[in-house]
Amino acid sequence: MLPFSPPTSNQQQVPTQNLRDFRFTRAALVLALSVVIAASCIVMVGPQITVIVPVALILGVCFAVQRSYWAMICFGYPLTFGLISAWIGCNEMSGYQLTLGFFISMGCGLIGYALIALGLWKTLPGGNS
Repeated sequence: MLPFSPPTSNQQQVPTQNLRDFRFTRAALVLALSVVIAASCIVMVGPQITVIVPVALILGVCFAVQRSYWAMICFGYPLTFGLISAWIGCNEMSGYQLTLGFFISMGCGLIGYALIALGLWKTLPGGNS
């Protein structure tokens, strides 16, 4: 066999993997990780928000300069605080779920959650990172 000859049909190894199973596993992993990341925004309640949000935004800018999908996760994390804000408002004030502030908080939180989920989808193996 010559050193630069093309491989014959018996030398080629084709990986056999069910693409449907891989997408299901990846979707389950994205769902689990995005729920954990969004739930971890509870640590922003209190004065530590003054440290967490700037760090997340600076990391987001650094990843955006590198054109990485991790920037979506970093920019989405501070926005998920809207979900905690809406939850606290519902527990503290009666009728808060009918106010404009509730819908704004929920909108910001859901946009942040969507950014996190999309960023994870793109960065996990098999994505377009």
